[in-house]
This record gives sequence, C-alpha cells and structure tokens, in this order.
Amino acid sequence: MEAFMELKELYSPTFIQRLGAAVQREFPAVHPDQLLSDCLAGDWSELKLMERRERIVTSLHRQLPADFEQAAPILRAIAPQFTGLAAVCLPHYVARYGLAHWSTAMSLLEELIRYSSSEFAIRPFLVRYPQATEAQMLRWAHDRDAAVRRLASEGLRPRLPWGSRLAQYVTDPTPIWPVLRVLMTDESEYVQKSVANNLNDISKDHPQAVIDWAQTYWDRTPQTTWILTRGLRTLFKQGNPTALALQGYALTAADHLTACSLTPVHQAAGLGTATTLQYAVTADTEQPLSVYLGYRVHYVRQRQAPTTKDFYLKRTTIQPGETVWGQLTRPWRQLTTRKLYSGDHVIELLVNTRVVATAHVQLAVGDSN
Repeated sequence: MEAFMELKELYSPTFIQRLGAAVQREFPAVHPDQLLSDCLAGDWSELKLMERRERIVTSLHRQLPADFEQAAPILRAIAPQFTGLAAVCLPHYVARYGLAHWSTAMSLLEELIRYSSSEFAIRPFLVRYPQATEAQMLRWAHDRDAAVRRLASEGLRPRLPWGSRLAQYVTDPTPIWPVLRVLMTDESEYVQKSVANNLNDISKDHPQAVIDWAQTYWDRTPQTTWILTRGLRTLFKQGNPTALALQGYALTAADHLTACSLTPVHQAAGLGTATTLQYAVTADTEQPLSVYLGYRVHYVRQRQAPTTKDFYLKRTTIQPGETVWGQLTRPWRQLTTRKLYSGDHVIELLVNTRVVATAHVQLAVGDSN
C-alpha cells in the first residue's frame, strides 16, 4: 500500500534542491545549498503547506535580483520545469514581490498559469489595481488556452477557498459578470467548473442576482445548464423555490408523500465503523412526482452547536402510489476538515431539501478532548 504523504511534504528538501538548481542555471549567483539551508532552518518540520511556501519564496528572494523586472525572466525560464500544486510558489513570488510592477506581473502570471495555479496570486492585484486587473481578466476570458480562461473566472471568485476573500466583490459582484458572460458557453469543463463555483460564491451574498442570471441562461445550451446546476447548489440546498423549480423539483413534493421513514440498522456506532440506514417514501398523488433524495447529518461539536452536512442520494420520479426504498451508509471516520465527537448524531432524510424523516445514531469516539 502506498504510504500517506502530508500535503506540506510537496515542499520537500528534494523540491527545494530542484528549485535551487533550476534557478542557478539561469542565474549563477544563486547558491542552492544556501537556499536549502535557509528553508530548512528552525521549525521547518512544523510548518504547514502555505507557511513552507512562504519561507521558500522569502529565501529565494534573498538570492534573486531585488529588482522584480530582473527576477521575472528567471522565473519565466524555469517555470516549465515545475508543475502542479508545489509550483504555486512561483506565482506566489509574483504576488509577493511584483505588486509594484503590474504589466510585468500580468505577463508573467499568464505564462505561469500554464504550469500551475495563479488564482491566488492575482488577488492582490485585483485589490490594488481593480479596474486594470478586471480588464485584464476580461481579455484572458477570450484566450485560446483553457487554463488562462479559467484564471479569468477563478481569480475573481469572491470567496475562493484557501484564498483571501475579495471584499469588494462580496459587496458588489458587478465587475465579475462580464467575464462570466463570456465563459458561460465555454467548451472546457475545467473552465465550466470555475464559472459554476464563482456563481455559487456570489449566491451566498447576492442570491437574487444569481437566480436572475440562471433564469436568463437556463437551457440555452447543455453547457449553460450544467454550469447553472452546479452554481445553484447552495441555493438548492437552502430550498430556494426558483433554484428547485429550474431543475424540475418542487418544495411541495414532500406534502404528497406518506409513510416516510429512516431507520438505522444499529443505533450505536464507533469511530472507524459505518452506520447503515434504511429509508422509504410513498407517493400519495395522482401525478408522477420528481424528487431529489438526500440526507443531512447533524455532527456533534465540542461545546458548540452541531454543524450540518448534506449528502446526495439520488434523483428519481415516483409514480402514483409507488414506494421508493433503499439504504444509505454513513462512515464514521476522522477527517482533517471535520473532527468527530461522541454524542447523539441526528440524521434527516430529505426530499427536495425538506426533512421528511429523522433518525438518531449514538456515536462513541472514545477520548473526544
């Protein structure tokens, strides 16, 4: 079995040595051994992914030319040798030390996005130079390269995970719409996912604006409908009637169901186990009923109110008088994003986002401190 590697280990001594050697070939004044020594000094082993990235960038800056205009060609030359998540340190260098050099930075980020991710690096430029950078994003939305087009959307996301929140677009998303308008019919799924995530971000602060947008573009093309379905996911889970109706579901569907049940096979569970629950719903209607079945888990928190997480089961059409039944399995394991605690975990069966049945599972974690 392949050994588990923490994400921060992407920035390993081997990576730093590769980086130093690549830079030295372009700029002989760099000393790779000194770069490695600077990075690994002190508390390196305790540093998290982004903290390690910051140290690498700071240490590299000490050896590269202080003038960003001179450092930029070096970064451009080594970029093709580094791809994936670890290579984000190069765009981060641009954001850290190129902020006063807008034109050079934009050109370099456009190049770096072909090898790594630049949506985090573009955000400081959107804050300092909003109009110029927004115009650049709109130009990128027309680029031949899907990675560049995606940057146009992803960099403008108001609530990008792991990225700094762009308060200006949380308050007013108006500058984002021209970019999304260009990308709504993009053929690349890579770009489509970003557009959907951008819309989902906007919907958290401006739900009606996203609903209006969805009503304008719904069913124009298969791509637009796919994008909007994903982009409306938060509003859908919240039971927004328009978001449901666009996808063919009605909140009132739950009113036409009888004998709704959700029953755990075992009411007690332990860490590392899984709970199987059986569910059933019967249609009490004269017309077929389109339903979206899901379930919600209320996770016990330590000395806090429970947090919830919704899960998808299936989409189906229930015929008059028909009973739909099945089972779901909920594993109980610790995640880096969610810690489990002992206690009564409430699980709810959802039909078109409305609760129709409830079950309880007593989870024992052991030492929950």
